[in-house]
Amino acid sequence: MSLQEIKILNLNIHNYHGFTKRKEKIISLIEKYDPDIVTLQEVRDNREKNKEGEDQAKQLNEKLNFKHYKFLVTDDVNRAKGLKDKPLCYEGLAVFSKFPFSSEEIKLKKEDNDKYYRKILIANIKIEDQTVPIWVVHFSNSDFFANLHAKETLAYAKSKNPIILGDFNIKYPKEIKRLAEINDYFSSSDFAYISYPKDNCSYDYIFIPKKFKFTKFKCLEEDVSDHKALFAIIKL
Repeated sequence: MSLQEIKILNLNIHNYHGFTKRKEKIISLIEKYDPDIVTLQEVRDNREKNKEGEDQAKQLNEKLNFKHYKFLVTDDVNRAKGLKDKPLCYEGLAVFSKFPFSSEEIKLKKEDNDKYYRKILIANIKIEDQTVPIWVVHFSNSDFFANLHAKETLAYAKSKNPIILGDFNIKYPKEIKRLAEINDYFSSSDFAYISYPKDNCSYDYIFIPKKFKFTKFKCLEEDVSDHKALFAIIKL
């Protein structure tokens, strides 16, 4: 495969739910598909379960050995759940990459009645003579808030042409198709798949600018989380 194509795998890892048993399965899945870039959501740094600096993404990468790695804290779980006198517990997003990248973040607007804070993790991946922006997202868990976050993200993305992927938390593929089309993107909603079996729907998507092309897309059947992983080969 030429470097004009990249392989990406995305997964919501479902924080620490059963992680001791699932950890090796997640590692095996990533090794099997050998992606250039891995993007993760619901990554926890929970001091009740890990030492400081040993967030879940770092634990996975100790076996995977991606040279370039970033974990971004997006919210304080104890604050969001109103828990007091508990060990620190943060949630966030992560990127692993075979290629070097610089990283940034964008804070998304928080509605008064939404208890969660959300951010975009930006990884500006340097591949040969070009930079490919990868934006990792995990929008709030209601169609209303998630739709606002998607529109805000796509507004920020204008003229920057990033690949946007992650847990959109939008249940209806017709709305995903509409958002992609009016913002000049292709999306993985063009492929029929279920990434969240519990609700018999897909919350997880990949958006690519129309100057790019899906060479391959697959929602993976391996049972490693409550979400299915997405795998794509993208022609740049």
